[in-house]
Amino acid sequence: MADAALAGLPRIVRADDEIRWRGQVLTSLGLASLSYWIILWLVEGPVDPLFAGIVFAAALLFALVLGGVTSRRRFAHAMLTLRPPRSVVHETVADARERRVRAATVMFLGVGILLLLDTFVSDVGATAALVAGAGIGGGIIDRLEARRWVQAEDEHESRIFLMLRPNALIARMGIQDAYELPRGRRDGDDEPPEFPGTYL
Repeated sequence: MADAALAGLPRIVRADDEIRWRGQVLTSLGLASLSYWIILWLVEGPVDPLFAGIVFAAALLFALVLGGVTSRRRFAHAMLTLRPPRSVVHETVADARERRVRAATVMFLGVGILLLLDTFVSDVGATAALVAGAGIGGGIIDRLEARRWVQAEDEHESRIFLMLRPNALIARMGIQDAYELPRGRRDGDDEPPEFPGTYL
């Protein structure tokens, strides 16, 4: 089947790999924003350490609480909906690498432009602190969730996948169904067995 025909189909990706990667990107985004704020502070730029610290702590706490609740609900729902996938594309390593590069580029570029604009219109540095707190908090939650996916795969002796909609760059943050395939004959084999569906 031609790639053009496959382009409009949903794709399935390994749950633990995808959530771990998202957590790494969010953490990196938060640390980059924090570094940006620290540099502004060192060069005596337009920042208010006390107010920015309060914003950072509030954003971090909010991200941890909200992310923790959402993560538990997302994982619990996924475990209740495990089933074999149908009519989907199993994303290849090359496709995953390209998609993740595009997703990271979009996120870092967007935040970078936002921080530059904030520097010109604010003398507090709250936006950098907000992004840093939310990014680090969200990254921690995703990395912890990735561990639960690994444990679930070991318990079920299977590979668990999440679905990416056509043209989506990252997995949904909200509740979604999960899909399960038996592990390959060789330990650590990530290739899915044959099932009624479509592969790249």
